[in-house]
Amino acid sequence: MAVKNDHLNKFASGILFLMLGQTLSKGVNFLLNTLLVRYLSPRIFGITSFLEFLLSTVLFFSRESIRISTLRIKSSTDTGKDEKKEDDAIEISEDVATLQSLINFGYIPFLIGVPLSIILISWQYSNLNSYFVDLPYFKMSIFLIWLSILIELMSEPFYLVHQYLLSHYTRSKYESLGVTFACISNFVIVVWFEKMVNGAGFQLHDNHKQEGIAIFAFSVGKLVHAVTLLICYSYNYYSTSHKNAKGESYSYRLTKVDAGNKHEQYYFQSDTVQHFKKVYFQLCFKHLLTEGDKLIINSLCTVEEQGIYSLLSNYGSLITRLLFAPIEESLRLFLARLLSVRSNKNLRLSMKVLIDLTKFYLYLSLFIIIFGPTNSSFLLKFVIGSKWSSTTFLETIRSYCFYIPFLSLNGIFEAFFQSVASGDQIFKHSYVMMLFSGVFLFNCWLFIEYFDLSLEGLIVSNILNMALRIAYCGNFIFKFYHYLLSESVTNNTQSLKPNLSAFKTVSLVASVIGALDWYFIGYVENIQELLINAVLAVSLLIFVIYKEKGLISELLAAKNYTA
Repeated sequence: MAVKNDHLNKFASGILFLMLGQTLSKGVNFLLNTLLVRYLSPRIFGITSFLEFLLSTVLFFSRESIRISTLRIKSSTDTGKDEKKEDDAIEISEDVATLQSLINFGYIPFLIGVPLSIILISWQYSNLNSYFVDLPYFKMSIFLIWLSILIELMSEPFYLVHQYLLSHYTRSKYESLGVTFACISNFVIVVWFEKMVNGAGFQLHDNHKQEGIAIFAFSVGKLVHAVTLLICYSYNYYSTSHKNAKGESYSYRLTKVDAGNKHEQYYFQSDTVQHFKKVYFQLCFKHLLTEGDKLIINSLCTVEEQGIYSLLSNYGSLITRLLFAPIEESLRLFLARLLSVRSNKNLRLSMKVLIDLTKFYLYLSLFIIIFGPTNSSFLLKFVIGSKWSSTTFLETIRSYCFYIPFLSLNGIFEAFFQSVASGDQIFKHSYVMMLFSGVFLFNCWLFIEYFDLSLEGLIVSNILNMALRIAYCGNFIFKFYHYLLSESVTNNTQSLKPNLSAFKTVSLVASVIGALDWYFIGYVENIQELLINAVLAVSLLIFVIYKEKGLISELLAAKNYTA
């Protein structure tokens, strides 16, 4: 039998819905932040970046391991199922026991998040500069950040159900609403204060109060985002989503689950709990590596430099958040469900998806490396405003372009690893991540302190860090497929090696175009030079399409994804 086309369609539609949701929400966020940059100083972006780091850290450690672990939760209907029936390879189970198990696991993030948020926020608050502590509304802002964390974690049971059922449209719609309302509320508060208070002559311009208002507006935005998510998910649950396809109800409350034929009851599935423990330990090191740059700049850089790096990350990683993040999330969901039954057809399908995504990332990386450094500063200098013109932002964004390809490629490789690795493999990876953490810290000291490269040194350290992580996961992927295919009846090891002949030719042509562009134009300084670069980029894109016309035709026809 063939692997059903519906499974791949769910993967493709998942990418589409998540990408559209990210584009809408991040687009609104980008537009309003671009307007806000003209009102706010680098110092304000530095402290809001710090608050964002607190919030994201608590949420990550509270819920990320649960989100990954519950992808492997076993349905009571799976007992005794013949795993050779490939049509059922990634069948979505909607039995009440499975959905109730997901709801129960959704309470774990809240139980972790409450004490973790209190400890982390209290610790960081005590170490803050007195200048920020004395700002108007700052204590209220910290409280709102803490409240938004708890409210967002309350919606986690709903999220797990929609994630398991691959309800990408519903999730992306609610997330888009949350981000949009948050950005609007943030923007309205800042602009209202600037125009109605400072600009209308009611009082003299007060920078101290303006900074306090900006931080307060940021906190209100996070609270609005969390409340919006909880309201939307709750409405969905109480209107339609509390019943499965058979009309059977499951409860939002913590409820015991019947263990099918075993006549046992439990709150949490034991094997999923064991996997959660191992994943949690591994993600601790991953997050420290992923967010390590923020920890470093908080320790080694000034508040102004922190603000520059915050804006740099927002603009520099825009393509990562709009394009790569939805692909990685959909790939993680798709592979976890597909490879739950490791048949030959499922293996070939997963290999085909992974190889094609890797080639797409490599081509996109070419465009970023060649046209990013020369065009980025010209495109952004019109939107960052006069308060940022004297900073090193425009120079640093050029270096950041070289970091984006490493960041993106690591994303899909680690998404694969998290989807298929066993508990022991994840545990081993944790120790490797610990080693990478040490290498990263040493590189940061070497390039930032010893060579005095400031933010450029941090970018170089991140590139080396990502290269190590890519190498580790790439080696795991090769060994994974080599081992499974060697056990199969039809050994097809050659399919592990992607055909990169077209990419090599395109890379050579791209290098020539990049060299000529740099020699005759260099950094773009006017519209005419920007248009020339646009023509060169379109020409290179046409050449890529020509060289990969066979692959593109196959993808459009979906021939290689069917039996």
